[in-house]
Amino acid sequence: MLRHKIRATRFRWMFIGLLLLAVQPSVSAKQSTLTFRAPDPGPVGDAVTEILEEAYQQLGISLQYVDMPRNRSLVEANNGRISGELGRLPDLEASYTNLKRVPFELFAFETVLVADRRVCGLCTLDDIENAAFVGGMQTVLAALEEANFNKPTVQTVDINQLHLMFSNKRVQAVLLNDFEARQLGYYQQPHLIVTPIRQQLGYHYLHQQHAHLIEPLNDILEAMHERGRVTEIYQNHGVRFQRTNTFEKPPYFSQISATAGLWRTLTHVDGSGRYWQLVKRIFEPVTDSLTLNTNSYQRAVLGLNEQRFDFLVGGVKNQVTLQGVESLTHFDYDRDLYAFTMDQNAMDALLNGELKQPVCYVAGYGYHALFKEGLIFYQADSSLDCFAMLDMGRMGAVVNYRENMPDWITTPYVQYKLRDAVPVHLIFHDNPRGRELRDWFDYRLRQLVKNGEIKEIFSDTMLERSHLIKNVPPKP
Repeated sequence: MLRHKIRATRFRWMFIGLLLLAVQPSVSAKQSTLTFRAPDPGPVGDAVTEILEEAYQQLGISLQYVDMPRNRSLVEANNGRISGELGRLPDLEASYTNLKRVPFELFAFETVLVADRRVCGLCTLDDIENAAFVGGMQTVLAALEEANFNKPTVQTVDINQLHLMFSNKRVQAVLLNDFEARQLGYYQQPHLIVTPIRQQLGYHYLHQQHAHLIEPLNDILEAMHERGRVTEIYQNHGVRFQRTNTFEKPPYFSQISATAGLWRTLTHVDGSGRYWQLVKRIFEPVTDSLTLNTNSYQRAVLGLNEQRFDFLVGGVKNQVTLQGVESLTHFDYDRDLYAFTMDQNAMDALLNGELKQPVCYVAGYGYHALFKEGLIFYQADSSLDCFAMLDMGRMGAVVNYRENMPDWITTPYVQYKLRDAVPVHLIFHDNPRGRELRDWFDYRLRQLVKNGEIKEIFSDTMLERSHLIKNVPPKP
């Protein structure tokens, strides 16, 4: 059986080798076809392919592709058995001397580390026990070497195998490009934290036998960029490149305003509370005016959405009522979320989408996606209002946290857990100012945790709940 697999593998590579020889273009200037490794499926690869195909078409050249691993394609390209590389890192020619770079900056990306916040907190390279990445990714290899990472690593054949290993918890973390992480949905999963590791630009490479094409191809690509065609193609594929600010020096904002709902011990109206302490520690040094606004959560959400405040403290990922982008780094976890009813029949009707009376929740959150369609929802100003109306029979159910149950109850509610606790974020506007504020928050929060300053603000209980205790240095 093993010999059969070996023979099949050898035959496959012999077939690919013959195919490469068959499609290898002539060295002369009259060639009409160039061959490259087939890009990994996804929006960025599709956009890059379209851009290059359109540019080469103006030179009378068409492109074709062959499937092969990334590592092998570098060898094949350097040996001239394929025409080059569609998109690779700069300085590739230092190791593969026959490859020549087209100067046009084809795309920008970040190498990121993805892991479970509940396992490693901030999840930097220092915090994980092992990692996996797709073989042949120079960005990852360079980042691991730069960080002197000496823990176990696994190199996979492709992105699908990488995702399978991570999903099955065979590795604690994966390293990949940010656009691949978006393609796999990692940014949308609440418990996954995406940690930027390294920023890079991608370039197109040609084998030296095609070096005469570099200058005219570069001129065409520059012209396509000038008239907005490159941006248009990326937009058509839903690709938007965003590079994280790295802050060689602190930014400056003339004024910053923040809003939050009213939470006991966390966000008081007078600006005290642990969440407000954190906000002041991070943003007061970079502004002349920091305004803190505590209100009902509904008003806080509306204030953010109407752009009356720069950010909201206490949002969760994928919250449909919020318009903005969340911090990559969480600063706390909320509690397990429950449904409450007066009896089991009402709970059964609720879960089956058949409850006739309204479901009460605190305005600003929005929990419709947790239930089947057909229910009626009512927004109240406070948790106590919801429970009071449930007791009076005006509501059929309440969605809330156990910690918010009233003290007056004499008969226990029927309870059903709708979801586990999820990470809590700051939510910013999705514009350049908002993203700069977000990046500064992520940058400084990580510093506060890593140097132990966070213990001056958060209690040990909060650090345990948020899983950030894993990253706080031990007491000397």
